[in-house]
Amino acid sequence: MHFLLAGALLFLLYGVVGSGSVEDDESVIVVDRDALLTFIQYRTKAFQPAVAAARLDALSDQELDRLVEEYVREEVLHREALALGLDRQDYIIRRRLVQKLEFITEGFTAGAVQTDEAALQRFFDTHADDYYVEPYVTFTHVFFETGTRPRESAHELAENKLAELNRKRVSFSAAPEHGERFPYHRNYVERTSEFVASHFGQEMSEAVFALPPDTSTWAGPFDSPYGVHLVMVTTHEDGRTPALEEVRERVVEDARAATIRSQTQEAIESIVEEYDVRIDNALREELAPTPVDETGRE
Repeated sequence: MHFLLAGALLFLLYGVVGSGSVEDDESVIVVDRDALLTFIQYRTKAFQPAVAAARLDALSDQELDRLVEEYVREEVLHREALALGLDRQDYIIRRRLVQKLEFITEGFTAGAVQTDEAALQRFFDTHADDYYVEPYVTFTHVFFETGTRPRESAHELAENKLAELNRKRVSFSAAPEHGERFPYHRNYVERTSEFVASHFGQEMSEAVFALPPDTSTWAGPFDSPYGVHLVMVTTHEDGRTPALEEVRERVVEDARAATIRSQTQEAIESIVEEYDVRIDNALREELAPTPVDETGRE
């Protein structure tokens, strides 16, 4: 009788505080407001709690029932996948977990990053080449195509037009009134040598960049793969490294990103150092090159 009573008491105690509680039963899914708010935040990317709460409160009864159904379906499939061990020996899931931890680590690092003026200047001095402004020109051109006529004829037309343009002092804005349609643009504003070469060829790009800016003089003729051109260059700026103030916004963002990357890497390395890494000696033996004798045979 004593043992029977003791057993009954233990059974009742286990029923109250034991593993049979709802929270520990893997077959029980509790759908409450917190669970649905989290579900909404990730499903709709409404990461602000207030936004998620507003969306939840705005649901009709039918929409709420559908949301609960979707939540339960996802929770069930997630639990079944874990029960089957699908999270193990799966490299895609492994990479996702690694990326998630890297993202979390980067988030903690980003929140603590502060770049003072001295650090900003040091970063700019070290990476000044990244902010180098390439030489550029602004010009317009009058074009004569060579697809349907000999290049010599196009040159003759261009030379006659050149004399007319300079005699009448035709302006930059009046260029479209002369010549023929070009496959690309008529006016080129602050374009680099590489860009100009992509439209006119390297030889003509070099010729254009060699011209001094002059808002009243046309030059040419110049040859491109498409035909013959007359050119007026109005702006020619040499390449230069800008002052920090000119590119401050870019430098601040770049310096911050570089600091976050560096500190994130340091944080991950500190975690790695906590592990005891043991490399199997057989691995090194397998990777070692096979000795070769004097005859060239292994």
